[in-house]
Amino acid sequence: MALEGCMRCLKYLMFIFNFLFWLLGCAILGVAIWLRVDQRTTQYVDTGENLSSYYIGTYVLMAVGGIMMLVGFLGCCGAIYESQCMLCTFFIFLLLIFAAEIGGGIWAFLHQDDLTEFIKSDFEDIVKSKYGVDQHASKSWDGVQESLMCCGAADKSDWAQSTWGNQQKNWGSVPPSCCENPAPGCGSGGIVLIQQIHQKGCTDKLIEFFHKNLMIIGCVGIAIGVIQLLGMTFALCLCCSIRRNRNKHYHA
Repeated sequence: MALEGCMRCLKYLMFIFNFLFWLLGCAILGVAIWLRVDQRTTQYVDTGENLSSYYIGTYVLMAVGGIMMLVGFLGCCGAIYESQCMLCTFFIFLLLIFAAEIGGGIWAFLHQDDLTEFIKSDFEDIVKSKYGVDQHASKSWDGVQESLMCCGAADKSDWAQSTWGNQQKNWGSVPPSCCENPAPGCGSGGIVLIQQIHQKGCTDKLIEFFHKNLMIIGCVGIAIGVIQLLGMTFALCLCCSIRRNRNKHYHA
């Protein structure tokens, strides 16, 4: 039997909510695919071995986006067809996603220092050992220095202790990508021509970039959590209303 009054409004509110949830799943899936294939983003990852776990993160995001689309579909169908089974399945899926997000957030918070150490270790290895030896790593690292406007892992002095630096005629040279206006030979004797060289190291610059966007990520996460809690509440209310409505007509 069809629902009436406020419960009928709740039914369509539930449908609209789940349609938006489905669109959010599409957006997350799209962003995850973009993060996986975008060359400007992946150049930060391709420079190091430990940071290659970034790709795992993008695949996890793709899975989350796909699951959210499935959950949104179940919620839409459950609301329109007044199916208790679909609504209960929707509630369980949403509860599991919510629990996983909380667990993931806690894990990320507790291991944020590990991420910093991963970045520091990888960047030092690239600058001191791989640059000038591995062509792919060298090209990727040039892209990092130019886009982040930085020089070296900790700072520009790293190059004096590197394999690449030991091959240069002028002591204290840095790659052209360290220069404020990159050009062939601009980093030759870079310690002397200090005004032309980026002063900050890439490790600090990348961590600074993450911290700047941390507030945005946190706000988005909280907003998604609130929406999910509302969705679970709506699903329970609608499911209980459908059961009461059917029992009332059954005993009538």
